[in-house]
Amino acid sequence: MIAHEVRHVGSTPGPVTATDLALESPACDLCGHTEHRILLPVRDRRHGGPGEFKLVECTHCSLRYLSPRPLASTIGAWYPDRYKAYKKKSVRLERIDDVLDAIWKSYLRVFLSGTYPIFYYPRHAAELAEPGRAPRLLDVGCGSGDKLRFIRRRSDWQTYGIDFSAQAVENANARGAGDVRLTKGDALPFEDGFFDAVMSWHSLEHHYSPKATMREVARVLRPGGYGIFAVPSGNNAGLRLFGRYWGPLEAPRHLYHFTAETLTRLFDEVGLKIHKVYYDFSFYGLFLEEEIFESLESVIHERTGWLRYALQLPFKILRIGGLVSSAATLPILPFNPVLGRLWRGTNLIVHFRKS
Repeated sequence: MIAHEVRHVGSTPGPVTATDLALESPACDLCGHTEHRILLPVRDRRHGGPGEFKLVECTHCSLRYLSPRPLASTIGAWYPDRYKAYKKKSVRLERIDDVLDAIWKSYLRVFLSGTYPIFYYPRHAAELAEPGRAPRLLDVGCGSGDKLRFIRRRSDWQTYGIDFSAQAVENANARGAGDVRLTKGDALPFEDGFFDAVMSWHSLEHHYSPKATMREVARVLRPGGYGIFAVPSGNNAGLRLFGRYWGPLEAPRHLYHFTAETLTRLFDEVGLKIHKVYYDFSFYGLFLEEEIFESLESVIHERTGWLRYALQLPFKILRIGGLVSSAATLPILPFNPVLGRLWRGTNLIVHFRKS
């Protein structure tokens, strides 16, 4: 029995054994069929968790998903304490981050104001609100609530969030992100039509049933309500170039890999109509850090001998603090739409409405 230092989110730290982590082979969440073709063998290259999985593609609707995959009851084991979205920051570090973040986002806003929810919703609060009250916004999979805090400070939105991590919910509520609750996407604790808008940023690919989540999203969104969801682009040049070494595979945390076509079908089936798809190239260093540097590290680690640690070192240095990726973002932002189309996006963003 092999022990791995991988911990359950929100639970008491401790080693989890590979044999304790049972796998399942699900049917396609989009169309219900079980027939699929195997695309790639994949494993947890980022955090070193146990097990090997497969990325498959449904032969009926082309949805790409993980099969086999961990049971929902054990998936927390693959979210270690150092998982970025759930890190707890000191008050001092948070204040420094807020200042630097405000400067950085003032530049991003120039080019991304029409696509990113943190810029879009503050600008459109008045037109999306119901008469006589402040508009309500839900973030599905909000992590530690940074995006909600950003919107809350710059607009009249009443902000709400949900996450399945107890640590993330604690962080978000302590930092003033709004009303953030511990739950899963398929059980939203809000009444029908409660929200004027919803958003989700790199969360839907983690959900065990994206269709169940989107049914709940459609339920709590009022008729005519607006939504902005983003997921890693599931069939871009990076995946074709690096294959099983591609950083954003992030198995087994990323259970699904969406394309514009599979997202459109998913949203249509629950009564949400996509009216704009953006292939974003610039997303917060995702291109360099995950698509290039991390992918190259994985290639080097598996295909070289005792020199691999020395060969990986330059890429590890380039990833420190995201400084190189941020610097590279500055000159490419003006060309973001063109580069995004050519690469088929590092980040797939969809804008939609409830019918």
